[in-house]
Amino acid sequence: MHFPRNPPKIDIILSDEQKSKAVLSEEIKEFAKDFNKKYLHWSEVRTRDTGPFDPDTVWARMKLVRMDNSNTLVFGKTHYRYLISDRAMKMLHEFDMRTSVGSFPDVMDPHKKSYYSISSLMEESIASSQMEGAITTTKQAKEMLRKNARPKDKFERMIVNNYKAMRFIKDQTEQPLTLELIKSIHRIVTEGTLDERYMGIFRDNDDVVVQDPSSGEVFHQPIPMNEIESAMQQLCDFINDEGESPHPVIKGIILHYAIAYIHPFEDGNGRVARTLFYWYELKSGYRSMEYLALSRYIKDHKGKYEESYVFGETDGNDMTYFIHYNLKALMDSLDKFEDYLKRKIRGERSTMIELSNHGLNDRQIRIINGLMGGGTVTVRSIQNQNQVSLNTARADIRHLIEAGLLTEVGREVNMKVYSWSGKKV
Repeated sequence: MHFPRNPPKIDIILSDEQKSKAVLSEEIKEFAKDFNKKYLHWSEVRTRDTGPFDPDTVWARMKLVRMDNSNTLVFGKTHYRYLISDRAMKMLHEFDMRTSVGSFPDVMDPHKKSYYSISSLMEESIASSQMEGAITTTKQAKEMLRKNARPKDKFERMIVNNYKAMRFIKDQTEQPLTLELIKSIHRIVTEGTLDERYMGIFRDNDDVVVQDPSSGEVFHQPIPMNEIESAMQQLCDFINDEGESPHPVIKGIILHYAIAYIHPFEDGNGRVARTLFYWYELKSGYRSMEYLALSRYIKDHKGKYEESYVFGETDGNDMTYFIHYNLKALMDSLDKFEDYLKRKIRGERSTMIELSNHGLNDRQIRIINGLMGGGTVTVRSIQNQNQVSLNTARADIRHLIEAGLLTEVGREVNMKVYSWSGKKV
């Protein structure tokens, strides 16, 4: 991506008497209203049709409206702004309605909930790592996690670490946000991939920048190292304040943005920020987040993800661009999970009817249903995916072999590997 044009200074525009009158005129109101509805950045406004008005004049009117309705936060010496637009309110309302009624988690039995939660956490861990350069396919990575296999390289280690971090935060939702919790998450996501002297430690230099890997263009210069501690503590205080505050989803997105902006660590800041977003939403009661792989959307739209950061930074740290992007990602993730769940339920019902004559339970049916599309299982992968005991997993394998539905196809690290036998059901 290319660094966008910096917006013109409002005070300079208003110092021009003719432009100042135009900014306050009724005729310009509709242009500003339409562009603000879409929450356009200056780099977009400057290329739009603005009728008889100069683009910078329309921009000035837009900014005056935004400033009247925005909220300000301060972490360290940096000021941030955000606005809860009608568009954001609509998405928040829809998200609350679709998740509060429990339309998808509550129709599942505990075993299915665990299965889908683990599967989605794997998806999130893999996609978040792929965004940071992990070179592997989603299928290969899922196989590794299911089998609890030892990672072969740095990229696989990143995925395993992210998965551990996602599992870790599920047990931390009763805890407040502290510097130590943030550092603990960082230690988990960077284990074996970063020099130990940087793990769980705020950076002690100002050499870290965010830049385009191909062109070398710097997109972001993080705050000075001597401001990190106070900025991070103020961020923790804001998150822990249960008084009057923004919607929990907005608050989680602010946490995500601020961590990335402050960039407190030598490396792994993005993974920590995304993990903390999940932690805060789970802490706030959004258990449905266990089933949503938000980073999969972000990975597929990484350019827009980075753009939303840069739009905010070039526009006085206006986090609204980032809020809109993440709300769209959240809604897309919700849509995809609901569609996936409907397909799985239809498929499982059909398979359940066909496999019922083999005397299989629901878990064993899911195992065969998953293998019909390809792939393999081990006793350990069944245990990990379904959160059952090793003896239960062994019993599943034995029963499926006796039913003629599983066949041994090899060994991996002294463990037998099985696939669907191909037997018609």
